[in-house]
Amino acid sequence: MKNHFAAATLATLALAGCATEPSSSVVDQFYGKSLVSASGDVFTFSPDGTVGGEIRGEPIAGEYSATATEVCSTYTTPERLAGSEFCSTPAITGDQVVFQRRDGSQSQVYTIKG
Repeated sequence: MKNHFAAATLATLALAGCATEPSSSVVDQFYGKSLVSASGDVFTFSPDGTVGGEIRGEPIAGEYSATATEVCSTYTTPERLAGSEFCSTPAITGDQVVFQRRDGSQSQVYTIKG
């Protein structure tokens, strides 16, 4: 009986450990950092699923979801981007990243700072 209880306890602890580990996404490596372009655009991704920064001199705000390979962002500001969803796959080389969009186009180069 003691062996069954011990085995059940260990199995429960093992499963609990798996359930509490954070999942990894393609943007995890950007947390606490800024993505900055030569033109001055800035993007920041937070672990709470929000994205912020500045584009063309205007503040940006929105939410994102990410998998291990792709990030999709929907913005609330600026007005011209509000409600639009943008999905892309980051291609990272050293401290630089380019976002490969679903339509085959790509973003400008961003330097990862921070």
